[in-house]
Amino acid sequence: MKQEELNNHLFNLAETLLGDDHSLSYKMRGNSMYPTLKPGDIGKVEKCSPHELKIGDIIVFRLNNILVGHRLIKISNVNDELVFLAKGDNSPTTDLPFKSDAFLGRLNSYQRGNNSTNIAGFKMKIKRFYALYFPKLSLLFNNLNLRVNSYYERFTIGFKSLKQNISLITNQSHKELLSSSIIAFFQGILPFVIIITIKSLIDYLTQTTKLDAHQQLIFVSLLVITALVFLVNAILSEINGFFSEKLSQSVTHRIYEMLHKKHASLDLSHYENPAEQDKIHRAVQEASFRPIKMINELLGTIKSIAAALFLVTIFVSIRWYLIVLLFVAIIPGILVKLKFSQKAYKLKISQSTKEREMYYFNRVLTGFPFAKEMKLFGFFGFFLQRFSNAQNTLFKQKIDLRKSELRLAISSQIFAIILIFFSLGYVSYLKLSGAISIGTVVLFFFAFQRGYSVLNEFFKSLTQIREDNTFLNDFMSFLNMPTKSNAQKNVQSHFSLKKEIKIENVSFRYESSKREALKSVNINIPAGKTVAFVGANGSGKTTLIKLLCGFYQPDSGKILFDGIDATQIGQTTVCENITAVFQDFALYNIFALENIGLGNIQTPIDLEKAKKAAEAAGIDEIIEHLPNGYNTLLGNLFNGGEELSVGQWQKMAIARAFYRDSPLILMDEPSSALDAASELQIINSLKKLSRNKTAVIISHQLTTVQWADLIYVFDEGEVLESGNHQELLALKGKYYSLFHTANDKIYS
Repeated sequence: MKQEELNNHLFNLAETLLGDDHSLSYKMRGNSMYPTLKPGDIGKVEKCSPHELKIGDIIVFRLNNILVGHRLIKISNVNDELVFLAKGDNSPTTDLPFKSDAFLGRLNSYQRGNNSTNIAGFKMKIKRFYALYFPKLSLLFNNLNLRVNSYYERFTIGFKSLKQNISLITNQSHKELLSSSIIAFFQGILPFVIIITIKSLIDYLTQTTKLDAHQQLIFVSLLVITALVFLVNAILSEINGFFSEKLSQSVTHRIYEMLHKKHASLDLSHYENPAEQDKIHRAVQEASFRPIKMINELLGTIKSIAAALFLVTIFVSIRWYLIVLLFVAIIPGILVKLKFSQKAYKLKISQSTKEREMYYFNRVLTGFPFAKEMKLFGFFGFFLQRFSNAQNTLFKQKIDLRKSELRLAISSQIFAIILIFFSLGYVSYLKLSGAISIGTVVLFFFAFQRGYSVLNEFFKSLTQIREDNTFLNDFMSFLNMPTKSNAQKNVQSHFSLKKEIKIENVSFRYESSKREALKSVNINIPAGKTVAFVGANGSGKTTLIKLLCGFYQPDSGKILFDGIDATQIGQTTVCENITAVFQDFALYNIFALENIGLGNIQTPIDLEKAKKAAEAAGIDEIIEHLPNGYNTLLGNLFNGGEELSVGQWQKMAIARAFYRDSPLILMDEPSSALDAASELQIINSLKKLSRNKTAVIISHQLTTVQWADLIYVFDEGEVLESGNHQELLALKGKYYSLFHTANDKIYS
C-alpha cells in the first residue's frame, strides 16, 4: 500500500472515531508549536463543526497527506465555502489554505509526562494572545529559548556522559584519582603563593634602606617562607609523578580488561561487517591513550580551578576589573578550539575506513606472512604505493583542517596579546602615578602572565575533555555492541548428544553479502556416527560448521541437539561440548605443551594427555626433537622460538583438538597442509578418536571422507545428495562427478 493511500485510510479512521464520539490522541512532533506544545506531548482532539471554530484555536487538519496541529489565524468565505488559514506558533510562515474536508478536530487538552493541561486555561490564553498579536516577537523569543534549551540539553547529556565515562574507567582507581586530585589542587595554588612571597620580598626591600636585627629577622623569615613554598611545590611535583603513574597503570589495566572481555564476547559477524570494523578500529585505537589523556585533562582542570580562585583574590587586591580583560583575552582562542575539536571528531569518523586500509597495507609491507611472496613476486612497490596514497589522503585532510584552525588561532592570539599589553601598560601607569607599589607591579606582571596561562589551560582542558569524551563515547559504544549469541547463553546448562543433531530448514546470509550462504538445509547427523560434508568452495559447508558452533544464528530454521534448540542451550554450553579444527587454524607463539593444552584450558595441562594427543596427530616426534621438547617456545616472534612448517602447525591444531575430550568433533579441512603419509595417519587417528563420538568432517580430498558413515553433498548453499560412499557413487550424480574428477587429477 502506498504511503499516500495509507494516510488517507488513517485520516478516514480518525474522522470515523471522532464522529462516533470516541476520543482521539495526537502525538506532537517537531517544534512548530513550541513552546505551547512540545515534541512528545499527547494532544486530546475533540470533534466540532468548522463553524464552531474561533481564531486562536489549535486545530488538527490534513496538510500534504499528514496530520498537522497548528493555531487557526484566519477564516474566509470563498464561494460559500469556508477556507481556513493556520500557522505554528514557532513557524515563520503560514500553512497552505485548506477547506472543511481537510479539517479533523480541535485540541481541547494535552498531556506532558504525568501532567494534563486544558487549552482553555489561563497560561494557554496568554500564549494564544502573544502568538496572535506579537508573532514576530514571539518567534524571536521562542527560537532563542529553543537554542538555549538545545545548548543546555547538549551540556546535560555531555556532562552525564562524561560522569559515566569517568566513573567507568576509574572504577578500580578511586584512591589514586582522589590523591592526584588533591595534589593537583595544591599545585594550582602554590605558583601564586610563590608570586605573593616574591612580591612581599620586593616590597620589603624597596621600603627599607638599612636592616636592623629585627628587620633582618623579618627578611630572613620571608626568604625562608619563599624557599619552603618552592620546596613544597617541588616535592608535590615528584609525588604527583608517582601517583600519576599509579593512576595511569590502574586505568590502563581497567580499559584493556574491558576491551579484551568485549572482544571475547563479540559475534563473528561484527568482524565481517565493514561498518562494525570501523567502530572496532576506533575503539581499539582510542582505548590505548584517550582515557589516560582525559584523566590528565581532568586533573589539569582541577589545578586550573584552584589557580583561578586564587587568581581572582590577587586581582581584586589590585584592580578587580583587570580580570575581566583577562577573560576577554582568552575567549576567542577557546571558541576556536571548541569549533575545531568537533570538526576533528567528524574527520576521525570519516577517516576510519581509510585508516584501516593504511594499517592493513602497513601490515602487508612489514609482516612476516607476506615477506616470501613480497620478495618472490616483487610487488613491494605496489603495496607501498597503496600505503602512500592512503597516508597522503589522511595527511592532507588533517593538514587542511589544521590550516583552517591555524588562521583563526593566530587571530585570537593577536587579539589576546593586544589586551594583555594594554593591561600591562595600564598597571605601569598606576605605578608611575603612585597608586601602587613596585611589588604590586611585579605581582601583577607575574599574576597576569601566569593567569593567562592558567585560564587558557583551564578552557583548553575543558575543550580537550569534551573532545576526549566524544571520542571515548566510541569506546563505550563498542562496549555496548550487541552480542546475539551471548544474549541467550547458558539459558539451559544441559547438553545432550545421545540421539542426533537435526538441522531443520536452516537458511543463512552473511550481513556483508547479498547471497544466501545456506538455503533451507535439512540434515540429520546421528549420534556416534561420522558425517562428511563435501562440495566446491563457497558451497556452504564451513558456514554450517560455524552455525553448529553457535558463532552465528540461522536467519530461519533450527539446529536441534537431541530435540533441544541450540539457542535454548546457549552458545557457551554448546562450545564446551565441541572440539574443532578449522581450515584457517591459528598459530600461537607459546610453548608446545601450552599449544596443545589450549584444547581444554579450563583444567590444568596434563603432559601425558598432551603427549597422547601429539602422537595421534603425528607431531610427537617433531616436538621431542625440539631443543626443550614440550617446553619449547614455538614460532619466530620471540627470542628462543622454533618455527614449524605449515603442515606441522596444522598437526599442532589437530593435536589441540584431540586433547579435548568432547562428544562432538568438527574437522574443517583437517589435512589440507599435510602430505599423503601424514593424511593417512590423521585419517586413522580420526577413526580411532571418533569411536563412540559424533564427528563432522569437511574435505575437498574425497579420500579423507570415503570411510564416513554418511556423506552430504553441498552445492551453492543447498544439499543435493546424501548417503555413504558406495551409495553416492551408484547415484552417478554430483558426488560421482567430484570423485572421478579427483581421480583423473591423481592419475593424470
